Amino acid sequence: MDAEKPWDSTYQYQCKRSMFNKYKEELGEKRATALANVWANYHFLGCSYPGEALEAIKSWGPPPRDRMYEEKMKELKDREAVMAGDKPTNQNKRQKLRIHM
Repeated sequence: MDAEKPWDSTYQYQCKRSMFNKYKEELGEKRATALANVWANYHFLGCSYPGEALEAIKSWGPPPRDRMYEEKMKELKDREAVMAGDKPTNQNKRQKLRIHM
């Protein structure tokens, strides 16, 4: 399996690598790499694939909810809260316009 890609989070890469290691002897290195990528893209990015590919990873299950997963979810929730707080409401926009006139 290739090294971690710039677009993979550490958690995503570790999960993908775990799936690859689990199935590489059974499927062979090339197929295990391809299906580990399908599995990760399906679960983390919401990508869709042909039925044969999804059938092949059906038994693999979802990503584990370990400490790293919980930390990543907390980070995303915190980021969303900050972003939501930064968005000005219509009333705030009006007040800013009055100040600058």
